[in-house]
Amino acid sequence: MSLQTIEITKKDKVAVIKLNRPELLNAVNEQLVWDFQKATEDVKKDDSVRVVIITGSGRGFSAGADLSEKKASWKGSKDALLRGYKPFFENIINMPKPVIASISGPAAGIGAAIAMSCDLRVMSDDSYILSVFSNIALVPDGGLSWYLPKFMGFAKAYEYAIEAKKISAEECLKYGIANKVVAKDELENITLEWAIKLSKRSSQSLNHTKRLMRESLHIGYWDTFHNEAEIQNELTVSPQNREAVKAFLEKREPNFD
Repeated sequence: MSLQTIEITKKDKVAVIKLNRPELLNAVNEQLVWDFQKATEDVKKDDSVRVVIITGSGRGFSAGADLSEKKASWKGSKDALLRGYKPFFENIINMPKPVIASISGPAAGIGAAIAMSCDLRVMSDDSYILSVFSNIALVPDGGLSWYLPKFMGFAKAYEYAIEAKKISAEECLKYGIANKVVAKDELENITLEWAIKLSKRSSQSLNHTKRLMRESLHIGYWDTFHNEAEIQNELTVSPQNREAVKAFLEKREPNFD
């Protein structure tokens, strides 16, 4: 697979997707959009990959859309969002395996939306989330108007969006946006260690829990209750369940390979 703006590495059941335009703080141009579609589709379909990390090369995660791009095929912003951006957001959200955003420096604009679309986030202590759109007289996109109020509540999310205020790593931790905040020089190793640790857990548990919790954000309690019952019925006495119970009784770590 030939990608111009993204690097993919796969090792120990973990795939790392790295946005690779460091000279522009990984600003998103059209080529990166197409590359990101391919990269997320690839890891989504690869059954050998249990956990995915999305990160940026150089000094930041992503500064957002590349406003210096002169030519693109989009027929307006709606076309860019629906034809370009939506497919990779769908891949991140709908792939059953967990996706971790590893964030250093800025995650701004559409970069913030990419970070927020991931299931988990590890942030360096100098990083931040920024809905920068109001600075150029636009509204948040990429689903950012949905994510921020879910974490911060309406009033704070609205304040930070219309004033284009940075949400620091520590504030992200407070609001539940960040799962972990670490020193910048430890970010890559700690994220990878966490991903490898998760990759050794039951894949069916990780995958179905993601699906149940994603769906719970827009359905009711009893709908979730019944969905849990259906999935639990399917997983009980499965090979992974048998191995986990056996390992528990034998006082050892389970082997889900």
